[in-house]
Amino acid sequence: MTNIDFAKIIKEKIKISEIISRDCNLIRSGTGFKALCPFHKEKTPSFVVNDDKESFNCFGCGKSGDVYSYIMAKHNIDFREALKFLAEYANVDIKLSTSSFEYNKKDDKKKYFEIMGFINNFYQNKLNQHLQTKKLSILERKKIDKKLIDKFKIGLSSNSKDLMVYLEKKFIDRNSLIELGIFKVNENGNSFDLFKNRLMFPIIDRLNRVIAFGGRILEGEGPKYINSWENSFFKKREILYNLNNLQGLNESNNTIYLVEGYTDVIALSKLGKYAVAPLGTSISIEQISLLWKYVEEPTIFLDGDKAGKMASKRLLDLTLPYLNIGKSLNFILLSDKRDPEDILNGNNGKQLLEEILKNKVSFLDTMMFFETKNELNSPERLLGYKKRLFNKLRLIENEDVRTLYITFLKKKLEEVFNHSINKEQNKYKRGYDTYFVKLAKEKSQIRFVLRRERSIVGAMINNFKLLQDYDEQFAKIPLSNSELSKLRDYIIEIISTQTINSSKELKELLIEKGYSQLIKKHLPTSDCINYNLIEKYAMETTNIRDAGKALMDLINIQEKWYNELNKNLSNNFL
Repeated sequence: MTNIDFAKIIKEKIKISEIISRDCNLIRSGTGFKALCPFHKEKTPSFVVNDDKESFNCFGCGKSGDVYSYIMAKHNIDFREALKFLAEYANVDIKLSTSSFEYNKKDDKKKYFEIMGFINNFYQNKLNQHLQTKKLSILERKKIDKKLIDKFKIGLSSNSKDLMVYLEKKFIDRNSLIELGIFKVNENGNSFDLFKNRLMFPIIDRLNRVIAFGGRILEGEGPKYINSWENSFFKKREILYNLNNLQGLNESNNTIYLVEGYTDVIALSKLGKYAVAPLGTSISIEQISLLWKYVEEPTIFLDGDKAGKMASKRLLDLTLPYLNIGKSLNFILLSDKRDPEDILNGNNGKQLLEEILKNKVSFLDTMMFFETKNELNSPERLLGYKKRLFNKLRLIENEDVRTLYITFLKKKLEEVFNHSINKEQNKYKRGYDTYFVKLAKEKSQIRFVLRRERSIVGAMINNFKLLQDYDEQFAKIPLSNSELSKLRDYIIEIISTQTINSSKELKELLIEKGYSQLIKKHLPTSDCINYNLIEKYAMETTNIRDAGKALMDLINIQEKWYNELNKNLSNNFL
């Protein structure tokens, strides 16, 4: 087969000025154009574009190259991605393979992005129409104005019928929506989308294409946030909310904050900060790797509640093996249960949040904080602390980085040990994880709690769709049984770092990692593959919405019990 130089064909079909003019205000200058550089801040134009030479050059920051170089630098992507992006613009059909480029006769991806763009326009129009006559309380409460609505392309969903009528006017048929995974079919054979009466946040990729949506409930019962179903073009763990707005990053402003929620991202944008958020799932190494393409040390800034701190610790452990030159993390750990949005919208919020952002902590110091489980007031505890830290550092794969971390840790431990030895009085942290103390005294209650915790963990192992849709809630739920908590944490680690497609694959991995005895102890199974679970929501044949509602009812009961227990214990210490 004759190799076709698609890169050359595409280049011949477009002018570099056409592509760059989408980002810059190009002004005719001689035989070319000039503009303010899109890669650095400047007051006088030093960025020139020449169609005859098919090139650009900035005399200020030194960036230069052809149209492919521009797209790669602007969107932080590689050549293959730039080629696909420009192929769509030039209307050249290609298919990337490992050996050559082949014609792609059926471009489902292009069709998918086109439809998602229409849907986003529909949601945006709905919100604009609503705001012409009424206010939306959630926008008022979160202080999201028209400028922010437009910047983040926020919209409003109504129901599947209205959306379908709109799409049919665009000549988009129902079968296409189902085939592409945008709509689904219920038990009665009716097609439907996921979102009804929700504030809509489009998930936009680095090439400014809408690939999914996140929806925040406005009123009534149901999950607070839901996200689009995964499909061939959208994987939750491979994308982050607000990636499309990171293009303005430069050397003078090179920090990205990873926060928990979409409105936290919007809150930080009010301060001129760059932030992203995961899509309702535990953070994956793929998402961290995405951030490392932009900055060397992203800052993790999760909520200040216990679940947020647990998520920060889990992320630290997940990232540890991948530390390398130009690949690390900083952390901000809040001392109360607020999140960035709460802080900014509170009293004196802007000044307070600015101060908090200055207090980021290094990877090593954060690790030392999380491993301080008890007051370091005895030789045994000091040695245990030291052992835990060095065991952690052994997980770093890069030998040079690992060696230097060990050197730094030794120096820091000297200071910790000296401080502990010279301290006149040692006190146990009052109330730290004290609910376990009370738990041991309530044997009658713990039986019901343990039964509930076993039910939740068993359902998540056995119903893979339930685990996919509710993994974030599963990761955050407080579990009093340490063995079930350990099993839950490993399940979250598996789905965050590995690609699995069924409950059977998950079960086999748990067996391989030596969890068989623990599973048999707590769950009704003899082989760790087939489970004799009686709860309907734990069955994969159960309707996912019914199963999700049953799961959330149990999780709410568990959280209510946990909060009440901690409240009672706190009162006992006063």
